[in-house]
Amino acid sequence: MCAVFGIVGKFDREKALQAAKTLSHRGQDSCGVYEDKEILLFHHRLYILDPGAKQPMRADEKVVVFNGEIYNYQDFGVSNDTLAVLKSYPNFNRLNGMFAFGLYDGKSLFLARDIFGKKPLFFYKGSDFFIFASEIKAILAYIDRAVFNQKALSSYLSFGSVVGRESFYQGIYKLVGGEVLKLDCKSLNYSIDRFDTLLQKRNSDLKEVLLQAVAKRLQGDFKVAALLSGGVDSSFVSAIAKKLQGSLTTYSIGYREQKYSELPYAKEVAKFIGSEHIEIIFGKEDFFEVFERLLEHFDEPIGDSASLPLYFLMEQIKRDGFRVVLSGEGGDEIFLGYRQYFEFLDLYKAKDLKYKNWLKNYFRAHFSPNKEWEWYKRVFSDEPIFRSSCEVFTDLQKNLFLRQNVRDGESVEFLELFLQEWQESGWQKEVDFFTFLDLRVRLESLYLQKLDLVSMAHTIEARTPLLDKEVLFSAFSKEERAKEAKFLLKQIAKKYIPQSIIERKKRGFSYPMIEWIQKSIYIQKIVSINNEAGFFDAKQLKFLIESVKRNRFSRHFWLVVAFLLWFERRFI
Repeated sequence: MCAVFGIVGKFDREKALQAAKTLSHRGQDSCGVYEDKEILLFHHRLYILDPGAKQPMRADEKVVVFNGEIYNYQDFGVSNDTLAVLKSYPNFNRLNGMFAFGLYDGKSLFLARDIFGKKPLFFYKGSDFFIFASEIKAILAYIDRAVFNQKALSSYLSFGSVVGRESFYQGIYKLVGGEVLKLDCKSLNYSIDRFDTLLQKRNSDLKEVLLQAVAKRLQGDFKVAALLSGGVDSSFVSAIAKKLQGSLTTYSIGYREQKYSELPYAKEVAKFIGSEHIEIIFGKEDFFEVFERLLEHFDEPIGDSASLPLYFLMEQIKRDGFRVVLSGEGGDEIFLGYRQYFEFLDLYKAKDLKYKNWLKNYFRAHFSPNKEWEWYKRVFSDEPIFRSSCEVFTDLQKNLFLRQNVRDGESVEFLELFLQEWQESGWQKEVDFFTFLDLRVRLESLYLQKLDLVSMAHTIEARTPLLDKEVLFSAFSKEERAKEAKFLLKQIAKKYIPQSIIERKKRGFSYPMIEWIQKSIYIQKIVSINNEAGFFDAKQLKFLIESVKRNRFSRHFWLVVAFLLWFERRFI
């Protein structure tokens, strides 16, 4: 795992090198630079496999800076995964892994990101230069300007993140998973194309590809640890890793407030699989201390409150000397683990109701701020119904809350890139659409961004075995995938983890952060920041603060708090 940075055109060399050094936390084992004519490529390395595989790496008149892991690198007949990236040129869809890289062939620069978008890649085009980096902070350090992107706020309120290619900064963009950018190094003109798609099926043995997916992510010169929550996904990944690696250290995080803690479930799994288990307690003081640090580290607002305890946990894992950790992301999306998916299936049936037009007019005349009202309104208005399971503010809620006009249906605009790919694919099943869209929105834009930032802040490589392209393609080919929540995964996992874990009711992640914030100075602070910045209607903000005391609109509340505190740091 590493950091990549590059600049093409007319640039200040020393300033570029200083900007690249802002990413040193992502890899502290070595760094390297490549320069040729009007191009500079820089690399920070976290050594995991093959100590001699230093970057930038040159072969066959090409040079690459690469962040990630290629798990099928041996298929290319090479000794390390960086060489596999060079060998894959120009057919990058042959790569299976997590990656973001810049590859220069003497005339053009190619930027590419893995199919799931696990590893970040941002870029900016100036008047006479083009720059890219693993994190926005390196680009900001070079261009010396940060202009707020108002459009991004609307996407963030809808989904907890900026979906698609936009960012919170005007002119700074990111590639979407499975995309390749080709830059002409003379003219600085570029184009973006898709080199791979999530929408594929392979009728393979699902158990076999799941076991192989975990095995691939144990490769390297260091022992691998695992995050264990006590849910099916992390329990299964941990169980297989323990079986294959022989020994395994598992980590769980909990809270003194027992009603939030899932430590007993994780402990039960650890005992069952025989892992060395470590429990970490995250308290109120830790929360505020970590929050302040993350407000500095995150280049965009912290859309997922789970970032804070996860950051704290990664810090302990780093202290214990681990460089690689396994995580269970992807199981809920690929194997339909969220209750919402099945609720939406029922909603889709309502599209065929006989008196839909009457209901459309009724809903328009009887507004409610609740999400259920919004869902039925979409059904009766023939709008795209499912817009990811992580949707927070509806467009009508934003119209009430923001001090600007938000058109009904605006959130669909942020999904256009994905909706177009879906429509062009010819796929029809709603459950396949749910998985596809959530992999792009909930996973790529929110959860994977969070996982990368909090793990790499401590120079730790986080690997996600369930998010393997072969696992996804195999799951897509199974008709029984939608039989019930996580049916396919549970059928396989029950041979490796306790039956009580298989049968336990899914519980959404939560911890006492709302209670802690309510009793802090942050409440007065966000009101003060908003009075100065003027983003949100003052009455609606007051309504939100009062509502959260009654356990209503807690996700809305978090997004507003995280945004205002971040905005103060960056723009006030």
